[in-house]
Amino acid sequence: MNKPVKPPFGRIIALQIVLTLTIIANIFGAANAIRNFDLFLALNPKLNNALGYVYIMCSLIAVIGSYYLWKLKKAGLYVICIAFITVIGLDLYANMPMQHILSSAALLILIVIVLVPVRKYLN
Repeated sequence: MNKPVKPPFGRIIALQIVLTLTIIANIFGAANAIRNFDLFLALNPKLNNALGYVYIMCSLIAVIGSYYLWKLKKAGLYVICIAFITVIGLDLYANMPMQHILSSAALLILIVIVLVPVRKYLN
């Protein structure tokens, strides 16, 4: 059996930094929204309870995708893309502030950019 090849340390450090920041931001954002769920729904009147929970779950799903990418699993990229696209769609539906829409899209693009040097090591 072939042993999986690990990428050089210099190529993976940028990916690990971006994924660490992604995990921290999503955990803190989800925790804040769960703690103040009524206020979260009041500030976003187009979101009902179900859409509010979907919105929060997307943050936690992005954490799972980040873990898979950390382990160099290709499925992590698909999971993160689905979570971020869902968040951006809900942002647009609920008329969220443009800063959140742009920051979500920018973070997804940044994850894809730092994946370019290690994409051949994904399995």
